[in-house]
Amino acid sequence: SDALTSVRTAGQAAQWAGALNAWHGRWRDFIAERTWAKDDPANPKASRQEWWWTHGELRRCYRRLERLFREGKLFAFLDPGLLAGGPVPRTSNLLEGGINSLVKRTLLEHHGLPEEHMRRACEWRCYMRSHAPDPYALIAGLEQAAGTQDREPTDGNDDGYGDGIQANNHDDPTNEPGFYIRKGHVH
Repeated sequence: SDALTSVRTAGQAAQWAGALNAWHGRWRDFIAERTWAKDDPANPKASRQEWWWTHGELRRCYRRLERLFREGKLFAFLDPGLLAGGPVPRTSNLLEGGINSLVKRTLLEHHGLPEEHMRRACEWRCYMRSHAPDPYALIAGLEQAAGTQDREPTDGNDDGYGDGIQANNHDDPTNEPGFYIRKGHVH
C-alpha cells in the first residue's frame, strides 16, 4: 500500500511493521481458512491434495512481507551498516530505467538469437552506449588479429552481396523472401 512505499525512517518502518502485525491479528482466521478437496471436487487441486489454503495468494503475500521484514530485507536501505557510506536509494528503479531496460529491449528486438549471439548483441549495445565508442577501431582490431589483409581494388563489376535485398517473386514457389524462417517465439 501507500504506507509501505512512504517509509523513509527506522521509526516509520517499525510503525509499518506494527500495522502489518495488527492486520494479521484482524485477518488471521480468514487467511487460515482451508478448502477441502471433498468440498470442492471440481477444483483441479482436488485430484492432488486433500486440502489447500482458500486464500493462498493473500497468505503468501502476508508471509513474504513478514519474512522480508524479519530478515531485514524489506527496508534494507535503512540498514546502519549501509548508511555509513551515505544515503542509500529506497528503490532499484534507477536500474530498471537505465542499462537493464536497454539490454531487455535488445533481447526483445532480436528474439530468437542463439545464446552466444544474445550475449554479443547485449555487449555491443552496451559498448555503443559507452563514453566514447569507436566501432571502426574495434572491427579493425579484429581484422588485424585475424590476419586479414586489405582488399584489392576491384573494377566495380563485382556485386558481392549486392544491395542485400532479396526480391520477392510471388510466381516462383521456391523463392522465399527471408521473413518467414525465424528461430524462437513470436511476441
